Amino acid sequence: MSASGLSANAGKILQLLADVARNPTFPDAEVNLAKMNALQSLKAAKAQPGYQAGVAFDAAVFGTHPYGTGELTEASIMAVTPQALRELHAKRFRPDRALLVATGRVNAAEVLRLANEYFGDWKAEGAAEGEIATAPTTAAAARVFVPRENSVQSAIRIGRPAIASTDPTLYKADVAEAILGGGFGSRLFTNLREEKGYTYGASANFGAYRSGGYFLADADVRNEVTGAALAEFTKELQRMIDEPVGAAELGRSQRYLAGVYLFRNQLRGSVANTLAGLWIDGRPPEDLGEYTNRIKAVTAADVQDVARRYFNPKDQSIVVVGDPSIAEQLKPYGEFKTTAVN
Repeated sequence: MSASGLSANAGKILQLLADVARNPTFPDAEVNLAKMNALQSLKAAKAQPGYQAGVAFDAAVFGTHPYGTGELTEASIMAVTPQALRELHAKRFRPDRALLVATGRVNAAEVLRLANEYFGDWKAEGAAEGEIATAPTTAAAARVFVPRENSVQSAIRIGRPAIASTDPTLYKADVAEAILGGGFGSRLFTNLREEKGYTYGASANFGAYRSGGYFLADADVRNEVTGAALAEFTKELQRMIDEPVGAAELGRSQRYLAGVYLFRNQLRGSVANTLAGLWIDGRPPEDLGEYTNRIKAVTAADVQDVARRYFNPKDQSIVVVGDPSIAEQLKPYGEFKTTAVN
């Protein structure tokens, strides 16, 4: 939850925030409206190949872990009741599992006084919801094809389980990600868009959560170049393993990451979001000020080590959503299981 306003109104802001956090009512009419809106949003999302690819990718990489089974369904939305929300609120909105972050031109002692005034008598009731189990760090490489009649593009998702947010490899992975697919000058973007013209964009990233994470490379390409695009993905992944990155490319990626991080955290709200995110991920608040130095300390050998651990093409699951006519192009990359996203 978040709120913002003039520093002079800090007391009113905290009072409202505390009321919403502690005393939600979940009225029937509002819950029903939210359910109807969620159903419409889900219907629109399921019509998009990117959504279908994401659902299939999560299932392939995480299996039965909650990270792989957390997508919404019509049934799960309709099963929600006001009472179920109240029970969930009691398990998740608790002072023993909460953090309050305040940023801006405010006095720390005054903010603490206001926090004690509006949150000080908040008591947890009942048992808290349990922590999510640790996600798998390996998975058998899957091949999944989701047919989508008359699709003019193929949505390609390639990846595997990877690191959690507390893994010390995180900073090295950030640099490796930036070089491979983290922006307009990355290798995948340059290859698949600028040189080959297969797509409007290609990217790669590590998604690191508290209980685990993934590596993902992706692009939406023209039907006729689906197989060729998969070949280029494989080539770029293997090149990261076989060839140490040059000093110029390494430095450029480090400056890009540091610059984006500093730019993003110029605003008060962004700093608050970053601090809250660090806490949720199980990382200390000091990481806010250490990110750029840790990025600058990454070496070419570190990047190649990340590539060897997480970029091996043989370890990657491949998910493709597209017109049935592209099936022949997929055969060189293994036996694909044809499935549908419900």
